[in-house]
Amino acid sequence: MPPKKAKNLNRKDQGEETRQILMKTGARLFAMHGFHAVSMRELVGEAGVNLSTVSYHFGGKFGLYEAIIRFFIDRRHTVSPATEEVFKRLERAGHDQQEMGKVVSWYITMLIHGFLDRKEHIWTSFIISRELAQPTELFPLLEKEFFTPSFHSLHALVSGVLPEETDYEEQVMTGHAIIAMCVKFLEDHRLIIKRLGWEEYDETGISKIAKVLSKRTRGFLGLPME
Repeated sequence: MPPKKAKNLNRKDQGEETRQILMKTGARLFAMHGFHAVSMRELVGEAGVNLSTVSYHFGGKFGLYEAIIRFFIDRRHTVSPATEEVFKRLERAGHDQQEMGKVVSWYITMLIHGFLDRKEHIWTSFIISRELAQPTELFPLLEKEFFTPSFHSLHALVSGVLPEETDYEEQVMTGHAIIAMCVKFLEDHRLIIKRLGWEEYDETGISKIAKVLSKRTRGFLGLPME
């Protein structure tokens, strides 16, 4: 009996390993080429599996794509700070502009590290960007489970630090300008590292990006930059 149990566990581990290979391969290919441009033949060839394996684990290419999207949604808290936490920090900051500036720096730093420094979903971040430009059937899911709560978090920050008389439309435009600035360092990363003379985004480089964008965002919001 014990040997049989060990064999079953091994088979289970192998199945999970195969799932992870497909998730990583799929994320990379979908990010590079878009969902519709990736063929099943290309997908299984890159992953080193057969066609039936994709169907077994995910029900097909669309099921794999959805699993990748849901993986990212489930880890939204590692990219976008929770709205409740933003409110708490702003409440502690009160009307002190230096303290509000620290909250902005904390927020931007988390965004930058979330987008650029998390190897497990760096390709998924590109997929999210693609969804904004070329929506698939999963865009409504992303809008509900990722974009909307992320915007609520960012709006809490923006509305909390801008002057009280700032109208809602300006707050929304300001929030989108901030997120666009951060996302561009993901979308244009090849061009950016070339201009900076870097090999890649490493820990030191990402920290520098976070520091610079935090400083500039504080200024953009009318807060002290130092």
